[in-house]
Amino acid sequence: MSRLSDARGAGVFSLAAGFVHAIAAGTHVEHKSAALSMAVLAAGQCIGGLALLAAPSTEWRRVVTSVNVIAIVGWLATRTTGIGFIDGFDTSESIQTADALCALLALLALVASIPRVKVERIGLTSSLAPVVAVLLAVPAVYATASHQHSGSESSWPRPYFPSIGIDISDVPGVSAEQEDRAGQLILDTQQELVRWADYNVAESEGWRSIGDEETGYEHFVNFRYFDDGNVLDASKPESIVYKVYGDKKILVSAMYMAEGEPELDAKELTDFAGPLFQWHVHTDLCWSIQGGRPQVTGVTDENGVCARGSIAGLVKKPMVHVWIVPHPCGPFAAVEGLAEGQAAVDDSKRVDICGSHNH
Repeated sequence: MSRLSDARGAGVFSLAAGFVHAIAAGTHVEHKSAALSMAVLAAGQCIGGLALLAAPSTEWRRVVTSVNVIAIVGWLATRTTGIGFIDGFDTSESIQTADALCALLALLALVASIPRVKVERIGLTSSLAPVVAVLLAVPAVYATASHQHSGSESSWPRPYFPSIGIDISDVPGVSAEQEDRAGQLILDTQQELVRWADYNVAESEGWRSIGDEETGYEHFVNFRYFDDGNVLDASKPESIVYKVYGDKKILVSAMYMAEGEPELDAKELTDFAGPLFQWHVHTDLCWSIQGGRPQVTGVTDENGVCARGSIAGLVKKPMVHVWIVPHPCGPFAAVEGLAEGQAAVDDSKRVDICGSHNH
């Protein structure tokens, strides 16, 4: 096999390792420096890999060699001594499927990138490299969903990737029954909500926008399902949420509301999923009637007063989101910013927003 073929094989393996690192970076959002270091490493592996595939050269081979040496040395350090100057990697971790497969991809990229190494002797032909890369990268990406970090095995919230799986296990204070109920609600929401992927269908079935699209998210509510006797019913969500991109609206989550206006720490609410859920309210929203429909016009001032012509507290129901798209703060995350609402605990203890608030 020619060195040109070797270089392309190195490019394939480096690109695959970088892809896995990029996905893994998203699972380390609770540690900014760790996530950043993984993202930078992923960028180096992907750029070098793509360059070797597009235009093999000695210079790019050296880049791939260097960046994958760094990846392997870094992996060995995180499994043995830890890396003290990177928060999140400062203590050693046990070897797990995701990081082991990613390290193996980096090693294969390194081997294939070193001049004069006859990699065909171990079967790394240019035609076989993509197959091997896929066979290693797919389970590695899947395994990132359950990757556990030393000292934070039960951290909550954690990033949510619907296409990979539902990871809500081993959260302190959550019973097996609560975990099962919460998991089933996520599955039911994923299955039922897609019927309203087109917001026009939702409107035809009774959901009405509350006019908050300028926030980047638009809530459509169906007042027929307020106090209808159904709680957390995926076939009858009280509100449907769309992410707004210009004139496009992308379905992202359901927002379920409680029956009546119970306290946020009422047993009927907290018993369903325990610490997995964070019920919240929006008592600071200002409402007015426009075109015969309730519309959000802003938020209260520092004195808790709305602008003239609007009132606060039109909807006082406790509510919780269930996302059907990836979210760094978990499947039950609140909408970012002012839309986070108010909970029964202060923000530092909420389990529906990322601790850093930088999401």
